[in-house]
Amino acid sequence: DRFCNRMMTPRFSPLARRGIITGPRFTPIVQALPSIVPFVAPDEIERSRGRRFAVRLGANELTFGPSEKAVRAMAEASSSAWMYGDPKSYELRAALADQHGVDPLNIVVGEGVDGLLAYTAHLLIAPGDALVTTRGTYPTLNYFVAGRGGHLHTVPYGDDDRQDLDALLAKAWE
Repeated sequence: DRFCNRMMTPRFSPLARRGIITGPRFTPIVQALPSIVPFVAPDEIERSRGRRFAVRLGANELTFGPSEKAVRAMAEASSSAWMYGDPKSYELRAALADQHGVDPLNIVVGEGVDGLLAYTAHLLIAPGDALVTTRGTYPTLNYFVAGRGGHLHTVPYGDDDRQDLDALLAKAWE
C-alpha cells in the first residue's frame, strides 16, 4: 500500500480515480513478504545517524583500504570500463578453477554474497519448499527464501558455537 500511495502522485491521481492506473501487480509471494529490509547498508545507517562511523566493521570493509596492488589493477582495468564485461566471467572462472583444481563449470561468479544467495534461491527453492540452516545465518537468506515462497527452519549453534550438523540433519529429516 505504501508503494502504491507513492505511485499515486498528483499527476497520476485522475487516472487512478478512473481506474486506469491501479498500481503495480505484485505476485502473491511478493505481497506476502515482510516489510523489512534484511540488511541495512552502512551508508543508510550513517545518513540516519547524521554522522559517519569511525570504522565500518559491519560491512566487512578493511579499515586500511585496498592494497596498492589492487589499486594498480583497478587503474589498469579502468581504461576498458566502458565495455560490457564478459557475462560468463570466463577468464576469472578459469583462473579460479585452475587455482582450486576444479572444473570451471563448478565456479559461479556473482556480485557478492547477496547475489549468489538470490541465484541459489531462484535455482533451488520452489513455493512451499523448506530450507534448514543455523539460527543467525546470513540475514538476507531468509528474505530470498521467502521471496521464492519457501520456508526457513533454523537450529541453534552447537555448544562450541559451531554448526551443529546433527541438529541440522535432524531438522532436515522432520
